[in-house]
Amino acid sequence: MKPTEDDKIIHTDCAYYRGSAPCIFHKRDGRPCPGCPDYAPLEKKILIVKLDAMGDVLRTTAILPALHLKYPQAQVTWVTRERSRALLEGNPRVHRVLAVEGNYLETLLAEKFDLGIGLDADELSAKILTLAPCEEKLGFVAGKFGQAEIVSPEAELWWLMGLNDRLKQANRRTYQELMYEICRLPGPVARPELPARLLDLTWLHQRSAELGLVPGKRIIGLNTGGGGRWQCKKWTVAGYVELVRRLRLKLPEATLLLYGGPEEVEFNAAILAQVKNGLVDLGCGNSVREFVSLVSLADVFFTPDSLGFHMAVALHKRTVVLVGPTSPWELDVYGRGEVLTADPTCAACYRSRCERQPTCMETLDPGVVEAAIMKQWNLPN
Repeated sequence: MKPTEDDKIIHTDCAYYRGSAPCIFHKRDGRPCPGCPDYAPLEKKILIVKLDAMGDVLRTTAILPALHLKYPQAQVTWVTRERSRALLEGNPRVHRVLAVEGNYLETLLAEKFDLGIGLDADELSAKILTLAPCEEKLGFVAGKFGQAEIVSPEAELWWLMGLNDRLKQANRRTYQELMYEICRLPGPVARPELPARLLDLTWLHQRSAELGLVPGKRIIGLNTGGGGRWQCKKWTVAGYVELVRRLRLKLPEATLLLYGGPEEVEFNAAILAQVKNGLVDLGCGNSVREFVSLVSLADVFFTPDSLGFHMAVALHKRTVVLVGPTSPWELDVYGRGEVLTADPTCAACYRSRCERQPTCMETLDPGVVEAAIMKQWNLPN
């Protein structure tokens, strides 16, 4: 069978064009390109380079709604690490995700972009944006000696804050506000976004049944994860044990769920060894999709500054976040929670290890955490 003239008309500039496979609409109902009512011609190509920690990648998705409003018919390509791919794929505002562990450079060097945005002041990120052919670049590129330097004036403050502790501690703007400035985007600042595909309701229903969760019973999530970079991000085992005791007395009708990641196996085991009943262990080996689905169960989510925190915010959960060595002022709960600072006198020290004894996190009173959780519990969802 020979192709017809209509068969030969392919809108390669369409947002749904896939190159080696039929688009979603042709696959669904067999329609040809000519006359397609869903034809969405792309006018600009935008490149985002954001490789950092998974939580930082997720909170950076807050720029996407404003970017889409400013460039409504733009194709967005996001370069990140493989571990963060699941946080971006399926987001309708991100057309393509490239991982630095794969053959991403061949793609970048074979194309031309209208706008390139580099939001990390590290060498690899800066070199990627330097190599990418872009008509305009914002953020960070590589300088003469390979280190990151600013390519647009709006990135200067973020760059200096990364080099100067005094400026970091004096800052009172959220991370999202600072990123909007670098990207030259107008406010108001949007909430981070998670792809809808990450919520696996079928799996969640089955897992909830296995855990014996009662449908309709309200839930408080207690997350221990804080990552490995900042050793003092986490609270203490004793703090969680006392908090569980207080919450069981104050809210006997609530279900308490314990969350954690691979680095919290021993930490969570120590909590569970002292809390015999009334705390449901969700395990520490959940995939990104499973973890997001489990976070969606909580009515109130208590967590250190972590990926779990950014997931809860993206899911519109009432969130209480505990902050030690990182900046409490850069975190945004979007009016649905509270940021607790363990010790304001040394906030945003950004020390990977702390020589003070006790550390700021060790001095935090469980009663303060209880009060913050109770406040959010009593507010309407």
